[in-house]
Amino acid sequence: MTPTLKHLISGISGLIVTGKDTVTVRALATDSRRVVSGSMFIALPGLRTDGHFYVSEAIDRGASVIVCEKDCWVPPNVTLVQTNDLRSFVACVASRFYGHPEKALELTGFLGTSGKTVACTLLKHFLSKDGPLGVLGTINYSVGGRTLPAHRTTPEAIELFGLFAQIKQRECRRVLMEVSAHGIDQKRVEGLQFRNLVLTNLTPEHLNYHGSLEQYVSLEREYVKGQAKGLKYFIAGIDDGRVHSILETAPESLKAKALTFGCSEGATIRASRITYSERDTRFTLNWPEGQVKLVSPLLGEFNLQNTLAAIACGYAEGLDPVQMGADLLSFPAVRGRMERLDVECPFNLVVDYMHTEAAYDKGLDMLRGLTKGRLITIFGCGGNRDDKTRPVITDIVARKSDIAIATADNPRNETIEAIFEDMRRSNESHDNLRFIDDRRAAIAAAIAQARPGDTVLIAGKGHETFQEFGDCVVPFDDRAVALEILKNQQWHNQ
Repeated sequence: MTPTLKHLISGISGLIVTGKDTVTVRALATDSRRVVSGSMFIALPGLRTDGHFYVSEAIDRGASVIVCEKDCWVPPNVTLVQTNDLRSFVACVASRFYGHPEKALELTGFLGTSGKTVACTLLKHFLSKDGPLGVLGTINYSVGGRTLPAHRTTPEAIELFGLFAQIKQRECRRVLMEVSAHGIDQKRVEGLQFRNLVLTNLTPEHLNYHGSLEQYVSLEREYVKGQAKGLKYFIAGIDDGRVHSILETAPESLKAKALTFGCSEGATIRASRITYSERDTRFTLNWPEGQVKLVSPLLGEFNLQNTLAAIACGYAEGLDPVQMGADLLSFPAVRGRMERLDVECPFNLVVDYMHTEAAYDKGLDMLRGLTKGRLITIFGCGGNRDDKTRPVITDIVARKSDIAIATADNPRNETIEAIFEDMRRSNESHDNLRFIDDRRAAIAAAIAQARPGDTVLIAGKGHETFQEFGDCVVPFDDRAVALEILKNQQWHNQ
């Protein structure tokens, strides 16, 4: 049944309605290009533009309701709704429009700077025998077996509740979803109550948006505290100092629901006797009722943390750790997450999404420990991002690699030359650092220099299959490009 405006806004305080509230609402839209006849157009302000600029276009396309924060003119046949909090409004109305589908679902949310995608995907693997489920994350959205492309880690509220409705319709009971800090701050997840929340780690990320590390950590802390009442478990990675601090200072109601993971003594789910290699990770898994020796196909210390996070979630859901350990062996690599390309050549070729200072710092240390020869890194810094991190990342990569090649990584609305200029403002001089603006040429240069026992890391884009230049999106897949280049090497398949 198509809801009326009166039904959708009933009880929401602070609204000024001009026009009929009996009008039916056939669709919701925050993008004027998606407006159809009978739509409610919500004029959200954005980082690059403002929905208020597109009110006239939305009306021309058939919008019957306009929602905005600013006063604007609409014709007599269109109803105007004004609010001082558009973000909260859209989340509330989206839930009502789709019939509150989230209330029929058990939600597990993954918070933190890194590791969300791997932990979430691995938990899906563990739960796959337990019936269909929904997964919403950075790489794609899985709706009960149907896979859709992901536009954001955490979708905007209208898309999010629409996906919940589809997941419910496909008779899924569980939803696993990555919850980005942007999604929290922009109230895309407002009104949701999670059954379990996972906090992996907290390191500097998007500080140009959040303002400071302290504000970013505070945002995550307050969100977790706000969820405490309805949580079954708060699953926390206590090897991370900031996560540990959040847990230590949490109210008792939240501490009572804590289930911890890590390598530290006292973790509920703990790894010990760890051995890392260039092909796998071996460790003893400890939990309150027992222990077992496991082999993981995922590489490195932070993937061990991701594995422990997923096992801790499965344990919270009543899964047997021994069975999860057996299932771990059949887990395929997560695309673009420390992914070792399965190709026969005398060196390791790895693709990873790392793009923060902490990710480069830890990731390169990990690969250095697994590499018998030299470490060769292709990397870049994205446009329209914090320019202060560029020289820092450049220093990290150049110091920790034998050969470092800086190249394009989604320049967006900045020139590659300007980004390179920022990257060159490092505190050190690096004889092993080259700048090649064409990413394909940079990958080819790295592979041409590789020798047996080396590791070639293609960093920054991970799962992405495109490059962003200005307002254009150009197809580009690090994996496909690297494999194409490898075909021309004389030692291929030898």
